[in-house]
Amino acid sequence: MVVMEQMRFGYPASTFALRIDALHIRPGEKVAIVGPSGSGKTTLLNLVSGISIPNSGRIVVHGLRIDVLNDRARRNFRIATIGFVFQQFELIPYLRLVDNVLLPYFINPRLKLNREVRARADELIARLGLGGKERRYMHELSQGEQQRVAVCRALVGAAPLILADEPTGNLDPANKRSVLQLLFEESDRAGQTLLAVTHDTAVLDGFDRTIDFSEFHAVGAES
Repeated sequence: MVVMEQMRFGYPASTFALRIDALHIRPGEKVAIVGPSGSGKTTLLNLVSGISIPNSGRIVVHGLRIDVLNDRARRNFRIATIGFVFQQFELIPYLRLVDNVLLPYFINPRLKLNREVRARADELIARLGLGGKERRYMHELSQGEQQRVAVCRALVGAAPLILADEPTGNLDPANKRSVLQLLFEESDRAGQTLLAVTHDTAVLDGFDRTIDFSEFHAVGAES
Protein backbone atom coordinates (compact mmCIF):
# COMPACT_ATOMS: atom_id res chain seq x y z
CA MET A 1 0.00 0.00 0.00
CA VAL A 2 2.75 2.48 0.97
CA VAL A 3 6.38 2.19 -0.11
CA MET A 4 9.10 4.75 0.60
CA GLU A 5 12.63 4.18 -0.62
CA GLN A 6 15.67 6.43 -0.23
CA MET A 7 13.35 9.30 0.66
CA ARG A 8 14.84 12.64 1.70
CA PHE A 9 12.83 15.67 2.71
CA GLY A 10 13.71 19.02 4.23
CA TYR A 11 12.06 22.40 4.65
CA PRO A 12 13.78 25.43 3.07
CA ALA A 13 15.94 27.44 5.49
CA SER A 14 15.49 24.80 8.20
CA THR A 15 17.75 22.24 9.83
CA PHE A 16 14.91 19.73 9.92
CA ALA A 17 15.30 16.72 7.64
CA LEU A 18 13.75 13.32 7.18
CA ARG A 19 15.73 10.34 5.95
CA ILE A 20 13.74 7.19 5.26
CA ASP A 21 15.73 4.54 3.42
CA ALA A 22 12.92 2.00 3.46
CA LEU A 23 9.37 2.06 4.81
CA HIS A 24 6.81 -0.51 3.67
CA ILE A 25 3.21 -0.65 4.89
CA ARG A 26 1.18 -3.60 3.66
CA PRO A 27 -2.41 -3.35 2.36
CA GLY A 28 -4.89 -3.68 5.22
CA GLU A 29 -2.26 -3.07 7.89
CA LYS A 30 -2.98 -0.86 10.91
CA VAL A 31 0.16 1.09 11.79
CA ALA A 32 0.71 3.62 14.57
CA ILE A 33 3.40 6.28 14.27
CA VAL A 34 4.83 7.54 17.55
CA GLY A 35 7.70 9.85 18.38
CA PRO A 36 8.57 13.19 19.94
CA SER A 37 7.07 16.46 18.73
CA GLY A 38 9.00 17.82 15.78
CA SER A 39 10.23 14.43 14.60
CA GLY A 40 8.23 14.63 11.37
CA LYS A 41 5.18 12.45 11.97
CA THR A 42 2.73 14.90 10.38
CA THR A 43 5.25 15.52 7.60
CA LEU A 44 5.17 11.79 6.85
CA LEU A 45 1.39 11.88 6.38
CA ASN A 46 1.74 14.91 4.12
CA LEU A 47 4.31 13.06 2.01
CA VAL A 48 2.18 9.92 1.78
CA SER A 49 -0.84 11.97 0.72
CA GLY A 50 1.07 14.07 -1.80
CA ILE A 51 0.50 17.33 0.05
CA SER A 52 4.29 17.58 0.22
CA ILE A 53 6.82 16.09 -2.18
CA PRO A 54 10.28 14.77 -1.27
CA ASN A 55 13.57 16.31 -2.31
CA SER A 56 14.60 12.88 -3.56
CA GLY A 57 13.59 9.26 -3.39
CA ARG A 58 10.54 7.25 -4.32
CA ILE A 59 7.03 7.17 -2.81
CA VAL A 60 4.47 4.66 -4.06
CA VAL A 61 0.93 4.68 -2.66
CA HIS A 62 -1.77 2.23 -3.76
CA GLY A 63 0.36 1.20 -6.74
CA LEU A 64 1.02 4.74 -8.02
CA ARG A 65 4.29 6.62 -7.73
CA ILE A 66 3.06 9.95 -6.39
CA ASP A 67 6.36 11.85 -6.07
CA VAL A 68 6.50 12.30 -9.87
CA LEU A 69 2.92 13.58 -10.25
CA ASN A 70 2.05 17.25 -10.71
CA ASP A 71 0.02 19.11 -8.11
CA ARG A 72 -3.34 18.55 -9.79
CA ALA A 73 -2.75 14.83 -10.27
CA ARG A 74 -1.68 14.46 -6.65
CA ARG A 75 -4.78 16.31 -5.48
CA ASN A 76 -7.08 14.10 -7.55
CA PHE A 77 -5.30 11.00 -6.31
CA ARG A 78 -5.62 12.15 -2.70
CA ILE A 79 -9.36 12.83 -3.01
CA ALA A 80 -10.02 9.48 -4.65
CA THR A 81 -7.74 7.26 -2.59
CA ILE A 82 -7.21 8.72 0.89
CA GLY A 83 -9.45 9.49 3.83
CA PHE A 84 -7.55 12.06 5.91
CA VAL A 85 -8.21 13.01 9.52
CA PHE A 86 -6.26 16.26 9.79
CA GLN A 87 -4.88 17.36 13.14
CA GLN A 88 -6.60 20.74 12.69
CA PHE A 89 -9.71 19.01 11.25
CA GLU A 90 -9.89 21.22 8.09
CA LEU A 91 -13.68 21.40 8.25
CA ILE A 92 -15.66 23.93 6.20
CA PRO A 93 -17.27 26.47 8.57
CA TYR A 94 -20.15 27.43 6.27
CA LEU A 95 -21.23 23.81 5.76
CA ARG A 96 -23.44 21.93 8.16
CA LEU A 97 -22.15 18.84 9.96
CA VAL A 98 -23.64 16.32 7.54
CA ASP A 99 -22.34 18.22 4.52
CA ASN A 100 -18.84 18.30 6.01
CA VAL A 101 -19.03 14.53 6.35
CA LEU A 102 -20.19 14.18 2.74
CA LEU A 103 -17.64 16.69 1.40
CA PRO A 104 -15.59 14.10 -0.57
CA TYR A 105 -18.69 13.43 -2.68
CA PHE A 106 -19.07 17.11 -3.51
CA ILE A 107 -15.49 17.58 -4.74
CA ASN A 108 -14.70 14.23 -6.37
CA PRO A 109 -16.65 13.50 -9.56
CA ARG A 110 -15.68 9.83 -9.30
CA LEU A 111 -17.71 9.46 -6.12
CA LYS A 112 -21.45 9.23 -6.60
CA LEU A 113 -23.66 10.58 -3.84
CA ASN A 114 -26.72 8.36 -3.49
CA ARG A 115 -29.13 7.07 -0.87
CA GLU A 116 -26.72 4.39 0.32
CA VAL A 117 -23.93 6.92 0.87
CA ARG A 118 -26.24 9.22 2.82
CA ALA A 119 -27.32 6.26 4.95
CA ARG A 120 -23.66 5.42 5.61
CA ALA A 121 -22.98 9.02 6.64
CA ASP A 122 -25.94 8.91 9.01
CA GLU A 123 -24.66 5.65 10.50
CA LEU A 124 -21.15 7.03 11.08
CA ILE A 125 -22.56 10.20 12.63
CA ALA A 126 -24.73 8.17 14.99
CA ARG A 127 -21.88 5.79 15.88
CA LEU A 128 -19.79 8.71 17.11
CA GLY A 129 -22.54 10.27 19.19
CA LEU A 130 -23.38 13.12 16.83
CA GLY A 131 -26.93 12.10 15.99
CA GLY A 132 -29.36 15.01 16.12
CA LYS A 133 -26.63 17.54 15.31
CA GLU A 134 -26.51 16.94 11.55
CA ARG A 135 -27.75 20.47 10.73
CA ARG A 136 -25.36 22.32 13.01
CA TYR A 137 -22.51 24.47 11.76
CA MET A 138 -18.95 24.05 12.97
CA HIS A 139 -19.05 27.01 15.36
CA GLU A 140 -21.92 25.26 17.14
CA LEU A 141 -19.79 22.20 17.90
CA SER A 142 -17.11 21.57 20.52
CA GLN A 143 -13.54 20.69 19.54
CA GLY A 144 -14.20 17.06 20.34
CA GLU A 145 -17.34 17.02 18.20
CA GLN A 146 -15.47 18.63 15.32
CA GLN A 147 -12.80 15.95 15.59
CA ARG A 148 -15.44 13.24 15.35
CA VAL A 149 -16.90 14.95 12.26
CA ALA A 150 -13.43 14.80 10.69
CA VAL A 151 -13.24 11.07 11.43
CA CYS A 152 -16.66 10.49 9.84
CA ARG A 153 -15.59 12.40 6.73
CA ALA A 154 -12.43 10.32 6.40
CA LEU A 155 -14.40 7.07 6.60
CA VAL A 156 -17.52 7.87 4.57
CA GLY A 157 -15.97 7.15 1.17
CA ALA A 158 -14.38 3.82 2.21
CA ALA A 159 -11.05 5.00 0.78
CA PRO A 160 -8.32 2.34 0.52
CA LEU A 161 -6.01 4.35 2.81
CA ILE A 162 -6.91 6.20 6.01
CA LEU A 163 -4.40 8.73 7.34
CA ALA A 164 -5.17 9.96 10.85
CA ASP A 165 -3.18 12.71 12.54
CA GLU A 166 -3.86 12.54 16.29
CA PRO A 167 -7.46 11.36 15.71
CA THR A 168 -8.21 11.18 19.46
CA GLY A 169 -6.28 14.25 20.61
CA ASN A 170 -9.35 16.27 21.67
CA LEU A 171 -11.53 13.46 22.98
CA ASP A 172 -12.56 12.26 26.41
CA PRO A 173 -11.91 8.58 27.24
CA ALA A 174 -15.37 7.35 26.17
CA ASN A 175 -15.28 9.09 22.79
CA LYS A 176 -11.66 8.07 22.31
CA ARG A 177 -12.69 4.42 22.62
CA SER A 178 -15.59 4.96 20.20
CA VAL A 179 -13.37 6.55 17.57
CA LEU A 180 -10.64 3.92 17.81
CA GLN A 181 -13.15 1.08 17.71
CA LEU A 182 -14.76 2.58 14.62
CA LEU A 183 -11.41 3.11 12.87
CA PHE A 184 -10.33 -0.48 13.58
CA GLU A 185 -13.69 -2.00 12.64
CA GLU A 186 -13.91 -0.07 9.37
CA SER A 187 -10.33 -0.96 8.51
CA ASP A 188 -11.06 -4.66 9.04
CA ARG A 189 -14.44 -4.57 7.30
CA ALA A 190 -13.30 -2.78 4.15
CA GLY A 191 -9.69 -3.97 4.08
CA GLN A 192 -8.50 -0.41 4.51
CA THR A 193 -4.94 0.46 5.45
CA LEU A 194 -4.74 2.68 8.53
CA LEU A 195 -1.74 4.90 9.26
CA ALA A 196 -2.20 6.94 12.41
CA VAL A 197 -0.03 9.42 14.27
CA THR A 198 -0.57 9.38 18.02
CA HIS A 199 0.98 10.51 21.27
CA ASP A 200 -1.33 8.25 23.26
CA THR A 201 0.56 5.07 24.14
CA ALA A 202 -2.60 3.63 25.71
CA VAL A 203 -4.13 3.04 22.26
CA LEU A 204 -1.25 1.15 20.67
CA ASP A 205 -2.49 -2.37 21.41
CA GLY A 206 -5.13 -2.09 18.70
CA PHE A 207 -2.57 -1.60 15.92
CA ASP A 208 -0.72 -4.33 14.05
CA ARG A 209 2.59 -2.60 14.67
CA THR A 210 4.11 0.63 15.93
CA ILE A 211 6.87 2.67 14.32
CA ASP A 212 8.99 4.97 16.48
CA PHE A 213 9.52 7.88 14.14
CA SER A 214 12.43 9.42 16.02
CA GLU A 215 14.78 7.12 14.09
CA PHE A 216 13.92 8.90 10.83
CA HIS A 217 14.48 12.43 12.12
CA ALA A 218 17.86 14.09 11.59
CA VAL A 219 18.72 17.62 12.68
CA GLY A 220 21.20 19.39 10.46
CA ALA A 221 21.21 16.57 7.94
CA GLU A 222 21.32 17.23 4.24
CA SER A 223 17.86 16.97 2.73
